[in-house]
Amino acid sequence: MDLRQLELLCALAREKHFGRAAKNCNISQPAFSARIRQLENELGVPIVKRERSFQGLTTEGELVVSIAQRILAEARTLKQSLSQMSKGLAGHLRIGAIPSAMPMMSLIKNPFCEAHPNITVSILSLSSAEIQLGLEKFDLEVGVTYLSSELSTNVESHELYHEEYSLIHKADGPLKDHKTITWQEAAEIPLSLLTRDMQYRRIIDKTFEELDCFVTPHTQTNSITQLLHETRFGNTSSIVPISLIHVLRNLEGVVAIPLSEPRLVNKIGMIIAKREPSSPIAKEFFKHTKRLDVEKLLHEAGQES
Repeated sequence: MDLRQLELLCALAREKHFGRAAKNCNISQPAFSARIRQLENELGVPIVKRERSFQGLTTEGELVVSIAQRILAEARTLKQSLSQMSKGLAGHLRIGAIPSAMPMMSLIKNPFCEAHPNITVSILSLSSAEIQLGLEKFDLEVGVTYLSSELSTNVESHELYHEEYSLIHKADGPLKDHKTITWQEAAEIPLSLLTRDMQYRRIIDKTFEELDCFVTPHTQTNSITQLLHETRFGNTSSIVPISLIHVLRNLEGVVAIPLSEPRLVNKIGMIIAKREPSSPIAKEFFKHTKRLDVEKLLHEAGQES
């Protein structure tokens, strides 16, 4: 049994498909399947339920994967710690961020990468639940998400910035001259919103429900970028964070109208898993973001746009 076999198994558990897992691991499917078979033979237990395709993991397989995830995480931590001792931090950092935070991720990532040129970064757009699951399963080192009651107690967190909300509307639409708009007024116009699996959407739905407004979106998507396109090129408005407007101030064809009554504010923060040993890169990134004034960075980005 070696680390490569464990990497392949964890990829299969994540992708739930032999072909996709093999492709992501840069190995042929026959060779991938052979390595999984070899691992089963070495451990003396069936790991994968098979028919013509992947049917899931056996009970033994679930146990093997959970331990394999920890072994691989500790192997990464060991490599990063040794690198830090000899030549400085090096390795890969995997970040999961809620869609509404994606546009500002470069503001906090770029200074860190400039200070640590041997670190590469992956940033995935995920729901708040997916971020917490990714941390638990060692698929992520860092999350950027809502600091709310839905947050696990098994994470360490700190606040990055406050999220407030605007309605984006066609620049030549009937609301173009509004200075503000109430949530009740917004409920009366055609809207495109994020999908219900996103906490951002649940926050919006709860706000409307508390005002006895029940909204059926014209279009639903899990992409903030698509919301912008729906407003710019379609016939709907949308509700987006004001931070997005700061980062993407020159949005041709649309105007941003602050939402009021109520003025809604939510905390967005950085989270890492509470565990030892922990990733040196994740810990350093966590400390880096604590030193940043993200509200100021967002404001400056808006002025430069």
